[in-house]
Amino acid sequence: MTPAFLGKFLIEGKVVLVTGLHIGGTTVGMEIGGIDNPVIKDPITDEPIIPGSSIKGKLRSLTEWSFGLIEKHPKHDGCQAYSCEILKVPETKLSPEQAVRWKNALIVARLYGPATDDKQVRSIAGPTRLIVRDAFLNTHSKAQLEKALGRGTYTEVKTENALDRVTSEANPRPVERVPAGSVFDLSLIVDKYDTDDSELLKHLFTAMSLLEQSSLGGGGSRGSGQIQFTDIKIRWRSTADYRQGNSGTKINLPEKTIPEILRAFDQINWPS
Repeated sequence: MTPAFLGKFLIEGKVVLVTGLHIGGTTVGMEIGGIDNPVIKDPITDEPIIPGSSIKGKLRSLTEWSFGLIEKHPKHDGCQAYSCEILKVPETKLSPEQAVRWKNALIVARLYGPATDDKQVRSIAGPTRLIVRDAFLNTHSKAQLEKALGRGTYTEVKTENALDRVTSEANPRPVERVPAGSVFDLSLIVDKYDTDDSELLKHLFTAMSLLEQSSLGGGGSRGSGQIQFTDIKIRWRSTADYRQGNSGTKINLPEKTIPEILRAFDQINWPS
């Protein structure tokens, strides 16, 4: 049976850079003294952005790891993402351990997408619920960066050294980063098709909490990419709200940080 579309959770907030952020972009042309490792920027404004794909991909990866869905690769010593082929097997025919894995795989497939073109799996998972917009530099943060760094300058250059373990010869490597303290505007949308889809928000916020204690972008093990989600606001817009042109209903949150929302999640009045 095709699930009925009930509405959308509109989640807005801010991404605060606790440390410098490097999400790689492309170098166009050659410049004398140019940086080999630039960050991705808006081609119109030349301001740094955080691609929605980077945020969503990291959230998905952390969710898969937390569910124990990452598997050893059959051909080498590395790891690979889980296979959603398990969704083809009826849950009733699985062992208790496999049934837990089946449910977790379904959560990932529904929230982030099944990552397969298999029609049976896509039919079981249904439409992908989560949409992550590109995060753009906050207007106030842009003004602060221009005041500190100069008009039209929004990044710093961090020089890293790779040392030869035998000769101690240094191999300097300049890396462009968005400075710590910069703020980006966050926009997420979670579609609701089933009455229990509100529970997917808990898994999303859990992944966001994990990301705050992990890293985004490159150089995470070397200090880059620590972020914090703040000023979270959630609005519910039902299909009736869209038809009538209403802005929807604000979800009353106890506080505006991810850990606080998770602690009070079951007490929040989510739409049924």
